[in-house]
Amino acid sequence: MSWEGPHKISDYLGSVARSPWKRPPEGSGVYIVSENPWRDVPMRDDNILYVGQAAYIRYQVGRLLCDLLGFTGDNPSAEEAYQHKGGHSLWSHYCLPRKIEPGRLYLGWCATCICVACAETKLLEMMTSGPHRVRICAAHRPVLDLGQNCRGLIPTHPNSTARRQ
Repeated sequence: MSWEGPHKISDYLGSVARSPWKRPPEGSGVYIVSENPWRDVPMRDDNILYVGQAAYIRYQVGRLLCDLLGFTGDNPSAEEAYQHKGGHSLWSHYCLPRKIEPGRLYLGWCATCICVACAETKLLEMMTSGPHRVRICAAHRPVLDLGQNCRGLIPTHPNSTARRQ
């Protein structure tokens, strides 16, 4: 398996009990929220709005969805209550100003990456809006190709090492 998704958030939430196996895994990987669905691997044209990595994807996606769906504080301040900074930011700085229902966005994840840090780096490079974090993988130069990385294929770069993180 490579990428799980894209799942339109409203459809995904409407079928979780009928399809519990479609929940994110309890292990590590990367996850994204995008404005458009993708095929096989997310691309820049899919308007990636948020990229994250987690040791426990299921837990982090749950926190993201809670804040993305508006179950967060309303006052923009340092003391504001939220669980997931990315979900909170998408809700307050993307969905509300544009009057876009969060359920219209797409969610997906990949838990089969050789290197989660490389996958996150490549996905962050494709983000078209919002604050851009810069991540650099300490193990791979150059950063692994997203498609090969997420399919679990060993890189052929002479100066790269392939190890799971």
